[in-house]
Amino acid sequence: MDHAFALINRTARALPRFGFAHWFLRLPLAGVLMQNGLQKFPLSAAEAEGFGLPFFLWAMAAGGEVAVAILLVLGGVLRGAAGDLVTRLAGAGAAAIVAGVIYVAYWAPPLELLMFNQFHLMLLAGGLFLALQGSTQPETAREG
Repeated sequence: MDHAFALINRTARALPRFGFAHWFLRLPLAGVLMQNGLQKFPLSAAEAEGFGLPFFLWAMAAGGEVAVAILLVLGGVLRGAAGDLVTRLAGAGAAAIVAGVIYVAYWAPPLELLMFNQFHLMLLAGGLFLALQGSTQPETAREG
C-alpha cells in the first residue's frame, strides 16, 4: 500500500502547476454577474416589483453584481494579501448574490434544485470556492 501512495505522490508532484488557472473560474463568474447587473440598468421599480422585491433591494443587487464582477477581476490582478482579501470578499459577495437569486427566482425542493438549476448552483459553488480558497497565486500559498 505504501508503494501505491508513493506512486501517487510522485505523480502529483510531477504534474505541472498552472498559476493562471484561477482565471478559468473568475472570468466566467465575473462575466455572468456583470451581464446580469448591467441589464438591470436603468433601474425600474416595476421590474423590481415583478420579482416581488423592494426597489432598494433591486438596486443593491444591480450595484452588487457589477461591483463583485469588478472585484473578481481585481482580486486576480492584485498580488499578495490584497489579492487574497479582495478575492475572498468578491467570492462571498458572488455567493450571497447567487443564493439570493436562487431563493427569490428559482426556489424549489432540493432535488428539483439539483436536477433543474445546475447553472445557478455552479455559480454558487464558484463563489463559495473563491470565498473559502482566496487567491490561488503562489505569493499567497500557505504551508500547513
